[in-house]
Amino acid sequence: MKKIVITFFLLLLTTNLVSQWKYPEAENIKNDVVITYDVVYERELSDKLKKHPYYKKEIIVAFNKGKILEKSISNRFDYQMSTLLDYDKEKGYSCVVTSTKNAIVSSFGKPKKEVQLKVGETKEILGFPCQVYTTKIKGKTVEILTTKKIGLRFVKNFNVQGFLLKYTSINKYLGPFTVTAKNIIYTKLPSDTYSLKGFTIKTLTEQKEYLESRKVRSNEVKQSAIDKLGELSPKYSVRSIQGNKFKSKDLIGKVVVLNFWFTTCPPCKKELPHLNKLKEKFKGKDVVFIAIALDDEYKIDTFLKRNPFYYDIVEDGRWIAEKFDVKSYPSNIIIDQKGSFQFYKIGYKSDVTASMEYQINKLLKK
Repeated sequence: MKKIVITFFLLLLTTNLVSQWKYPEAENIKNDVVITYDVVYERELSDKLKKHPYYKKEIIVAFNKGKILEKSISNRFDYQMSTLLDYDKEKGYSCVVTSTKNAIVSSFGKPKKEVQLKVGETKEILGFPCQVYTTKIKGKTVEILTTKKIGLRFVKNFNVQGFLLKYTSINKYLGPFTVTAKNIIYTKLPSDTYSLKGFTIKTLTEQKEYLESRKVRSNEVKQSAIDKLGELSPKYSVRSIQGNKFKSKDLIGKVVVLNFWFTTCPPCKKELPHLNKLKEKFKGKDVVFIAIALDDEYKIDTFLKRNPFYYDIVEDGRWIAEKFDVKSYPSNIIIDQKGSFQFYKIGYKSDVTASMEYQINKLLKK
């Protein structure tokens, strides 16, 4: 999941942050304008593909005289991606919101996708007269429609003039798709609509350096987890918010499954239904399931009302996480009947609970 988000993050930089200019008509823009675009894929997509990070249900573009905010609406709620274009500074910001807010700044540059103008031909979208361009997408000729009546040059990666109202693009996972403006409203948006308050802003170079250093750190953490296998786990004594007390010495002879998480961690939340099913599979067996949360009980209690979690949950467990050398979330650990680490996985993976089930069964058979 993280790899996909990072790849898309960099893709935004190379495709969306392109040269933008103003036309005289920009001075006629009053307050804000919001255009909603329909997104139609060439092939029929399965429900699974519609959950893909690249999938777009529709696109919303909001703008005034000096800024454009483009947001893609998807079926995912664990992160949001958008592009903010500042015409006065001629800077573009690729924004990603997960548990943190990050934006990569880049100067406007020349669009790379060449097109052909159909001289003398015009079409109309939302009442605007549009120039018609053509280009090739995967060997197929497609039309691109832009208008100069809006006053801003919004072209993405197409080397056209005007404001895009219709275009076709392609995604290597989902295939070609056509984007067409379907609705326009004139309104007054909140003052913080185009704000980057709370975002960490980096240049592309800084982002690449950050990702490289994070990759190094991630490899170090993974190696540290591998090195722990077979070692004795730290001693601990905890009480869950359900009122159950657990001491490591009393759990000798049982398999102990630990989950380290916190309530505002999207991948932690994503794996909860799978962890609940895992616990249910070993009901009545010598397996103990304990979740170490970083949050205080009142936050956990509020979270659980919408997100059931059937492990015994320990609040304010950062000190336990430090004992177990947990540096990333979620982390799942399995301790055998003798108190030794037999499983130590960092981060969310779709098959993590299948791996855990296999390991637990393996230990129970000994």
